[in-house]
Amino acid sequence: MSALDDLTILRDAATRVLDAHGLVLEDIEIRGGGTPQVRLIVDLPEDQLGSADLDTVAEASRELSEMVDADDTLLGADPVLLEVTTPGVERTLTAPRHFRRSRGRLLALTTADGTALRARLLAVDGEELSLRQEPGRDDRGRPLKLAAGTTEHLRLPLAQITDARVEIEFDPPADLAQLLADAEAQNHPTATKES
Repeated sequence: MSALDDLTILRDAATRVLDAHGLVLEDIEIRGGGTPQVRLIVDLPEDQLGSADLDTVAEASRELSEMVDADDTLLGADPVLLEVTTPGVERTLTAPRHFRRSRGRLLALTTADGTALRARLLAVDGEELSLRQEPGRDDRGRPLKLAAGTTEHLRLPLAQITDARVEIEFDPPADLAQLLADAEAQNHPTATKES
């Protein structure tokens, strides 16, 4: 069995390096061909918002490359192209941790009954999403309104989501931090002490 057949040693080594840089290993992809390509997909921990700093990713990549060059048990003795990258905005959200990392982001969702939603993910409470529907803008840039009778805020079980992707957004709402704080407070109210 080659090092590419069992990635346990690589996964463990990469996790140690990435931890030191505040990153997590999301996935490992192998592509065959003349020179095999190993792609490490890294991200911030699920409790952090935002995007991984590209300088940090580059530094972790340099360290991982040096480690792979020095230790044949990681990827074998034959040449291998190692790439360290982030998931990118086109990634389909599939695991609960993907949704937790996407708090505050605008999502395009499809539910099991075929309903398409465009909503901002405010919180993830266990296996349930707290969302605020946002209809978007028309082709002239004017804000659209939700259809009459549509609930702005909704809760949706993850099990009902069949497809979810982050939408690219250039002008997030100015009150985004407050929206997230309010959703967190609603999902995890602090116990008040009685006097």
